[in-house]
Amino acid sequence: MPSKRWIVPAVSLLTLFTGAGSPRAIAAQDGAPVVVSGRVIPAGGGEVRGVRVIARAGARADSARVDSAGGFALPLAPGSAADAVELWVDAVDSVAPAFHPARLRLARRDVAREQEIVLVPLRWTIRGGRYDGRTVDVPLARAFAGACKACGGFFRGSSARGDSGRTVLRGWPAERFPLRVAFDREWNGEKVTAGDSVSFWREAAELEETFGADLFRPARFPDAVPTSGGGPDDVILVWFDPRMHGIAGLGTAVSDGDDIEYGDLRLNRAALRESETYPGLVAHELMHTLGFGHTCAWRSVVADVRRCPRLRAPMPTEEDVAYVQLAAAIRALQRERRGRWSVEAALAAIAAPWDRGLAARWTESLPVP
Repeated sequence: MPSKRWIVPAVSLLTLFTGAGSPRAIAAQDGAPVVVSGRVIPAGGGEVRGVRVIARAGARADSARVDSAGGFALPLAPGSAADAVELWVDAVDSVAPAFHPARLRLARRDVAREQEIVLVPLRWTIRGGRYDGRTVDVPLARAFAGACKACGGFFRGSSARGDSGRTVLRGWPAERFPLRVAFDREWNGEKVTAGDSVSFWREAAELEETFGADLFRPARFPDAVPTSGGGPDDVILVWFDPRMHGIAGLGTAVSDGDDIEYGDLRLNRAALRESETYPGLVAHELMHTLGFGHTCAWRSVVADVRRCPRLRAPMPTEEDVAYVQLAAAIRALQRERRGRWSVEAALAAIAAPWDRGLAARWTESLPVP
């Protein structure tokens, strides 16, 4: 078996309102203004008209609405000096906002680069599968809320390498789907019967139908097993573990950073065969191998049975599907369109919201350079 690197970091709201590196004073050079520029990118698409960006450095502030492509450029007056530049992104019309506000702090060395900010929607319309077309509220904080004080949440985040202050969502790269799934018929000495295989693949197929996506494909164990020289990075290995007394199943995802490289699913054979006692066992553990954790924030196939058993569903609910699709959309924007800031900026705005009235006054009486 390969060496396993378990990455299950917690996202601390106390560290989110930070930028890259330690903040240093920002001052204009040669009398030129400091310009903060970038673009906002709505996860899942949507209209960015009416989104406003406020930049503040010390006592000076400026604001502007983004253009039709989400772009913005805010010059701060010459002579501005502060520990950092703060950015606040929000809808001008806050009565019925479509996105979470975003809040971030940029250190001096970070201001010159383009700031690509992925806006996290407040509602998600499901695309495909059993719940196609349904719109679901997806407040971000509850996706990170743990079932207990020391527990992780449904979303699992990790710090971006070489870019402190950023949080990226853990998951499988989209190009690796459908993932290869192979039963261990050799190493652990447990026989896999035809009935075991049928039970497993019935639930896996129902999971795919619920999401409306090709997630898994059967594979031969010799083709899927890792070797000393490495191995495939698109495999979930399934084991029947006779040592799992009192545990129905255990699904885990192995990652190095935010990309999952390997899934491990261990099952109690007796629990698999007792579908009435353990409904949705395979779906529950497969969700873990896909990178999602327990939750007690909504009725879910991965509800923690020890802490909120009444919220456990036998298959993914519409909330599960909406949050999974949201995570996939955010990851795609960060990987394909260089979206830099996303969930950490939204969570920072939740943890430390700005006074909307003060922000409005800033835009009405800005200092003249």
